[in-house]
Amino acid sequence: SQDHIPEMVKKLRERRDYAWKRLNQIKGMSCAKPEGAFYVFPKVEDVGLRWKTDKDFALQLLEEKGVLVVHGSGFDPVYGSKHFRAVILPPVKTLETAFDLLEQFMSRHK
Repeated sequence: SQDHIPEMVKKLRERRDYAWKRLNQIKGMSCAKPEGAFYVFPKVEDVGLRWKTDKDFALQLLEEKGVLVVHGSGFDPVYGSKHFRAVILPPVKTLETAFDLLEQFMSRHK
């Protein structure tokens, strides 16, 4: 049966919309709206200023806040530079916690 698919799509769309909106509200970040992916790929404006690389950003975020993201240059050294990748599959409540910690981290390093 494929009866579960509409509900699954609804949940995934809710998580995508929440992540996209929330990331664009964090000062120093911008994020395109994913159209078919299970991840976001936001740009961190201060890479090159406050953090030498996007990898430095990701490692410091993990060390200070316990939030794991993957540095964007690990996917592509040109396009991914100054970005990170994060999955958006967890429930909205889990995403909210992670983005709260990310926002605290960004505020601390402004």
